Amino acid sequence: MSVAFYTDLPRFRLDTALALAPDHMRPILLAVRDHGVAWATIPQHTGRFDVPKTKPFIAIIGDDMHTALGPAGFHRKSVRRLIARSRVIAIVAAAPLKIAYEKAVKAPIAFGSNGLVIETRPERELEWAGMVRAENPNAALILVSTRETAQ
Repeated sequence: MSVAFYTDLPRFRLDTALALAPDHMRPILLAVRDHGVAWATIPQHTGRFDVPKTKPFIAIIGDDMHTALGPAGFHRKSVRRLIARSRVIAIVAAAPLKIAYEKAVKAPIAFGSNGLVIETRPERELEWAGMVRAENPNAALILVSTRETAQ
């Protein structure tokens, strides 16, 4: 399975996606459509992938399937590069809050830097937070936790 950062999706496709998208995804789709932000979703068991260097992006790591695998479920070097190049990182280990996605997508829109959302399950939240802090201690980190895992 490969990862593609979408940089030139047709406007009509984005308009259709916006009409059908859950509320928390709307900020990302609007950033892609209205600001030319690149976008990728990285599923579990994805191999090596390249991180764009020429255009601001928003990426979503999808570790929220029936079983969350944590960082071990992804190509480590690629994810480390992705984290290192992101200015705002949201770890969503609970119900998706729209504001977390809005904050993550603000980096590419307002600053021309990159945003990352890590969607995971509560049992993997601390692993992801540890990796983010190790790879990019200067990134703004947003945590969406359940009461049981809130730090």
